Amino acid sequence: MASYLGVDWAGGCWVVAKTGDDHLVTTEPAFFNVWHEHGRDDDVQSILVDVPIGLPEEGTRACDQEAKDRLGARGGSVFQIPRREVVETDRYCEARKMNNNSLRSQSWWLFPRIREVDMFLQEYDDALSKVYESHPELCFRVLADSELSSKDTEDGLKDRRKLLEPGTGLCSRVQELLEERKDAEWHHRISKGRRDDVLDAAVLADTAKRLELGPDESQGNYPVLPADRDVGRDSTLDIHPEIVIPKSRE
Repeated sequence: MASYLGVDWAGGCWVVAKTGDDHLVTTEPAFFNVWHEHGRDDDVQSILVDVPIGLPEEGTRACDQEAKDRLGARGGSVFQIPRREVVETDRYCEARKMNNNSLRSQSWWLFPRIREVDMFLQEYDDALSKVYESHPELCFRVLADSELSSKDTEDGLKDRRKLLEPGTGLCSRVQELLEERKDAEWHHRISKGRRDDVLDAAVLADTAKRLELGPDESQGNYPVLPADRDVGRDSTLDIHPEIVIPKSRE
């Protein structure tokens, strides 16, 4: 059996989507719980998570810039992540000063999630072989091969749902959730206004499944940004930061 996870932060919990031989949409309070309850299972081949993995020692990450360029008008959904010592700083003013007096508030609010996943991966070597970084909006953009309307609209949600691999249990489950919980909380841990996070987690799981992405794909036979895989390096995790994307349409 082979299953794949997509994980997205929803402003209070992690949304987890599972596809493959089993299908599930649920939430977990911490990334450790994602791993303990789902990710460590032998059938789970890989986990795509929407959070930066691998921090630069100097400057910024090449994968972030290439992702912004690829998204064009929607490039604002990608944040330029600064070097590790800035991310590990717990005071905004100090972090901003260390980053040449420039730090977007959206990046700052993402720092706790980056640290959470980073520290988890430092402690669990077996998880590091399964967990990959991806970006939902970039996945949708590659699958659509065109610009998409805002996911804050019903049309935007509908267009993104249609891009999920049809005929799968995950696709059906996501459609049910979006319709049934349109005006209500779909889970006790997540508010009613976060339906986009369900789709984001789903497209990450869907992308991993399409790629049949397995643990520790050391041969690099899956598409990523940046195009040059060896640019930059995080010496703490001993990896080159990269963002996994779906295969482009032929």
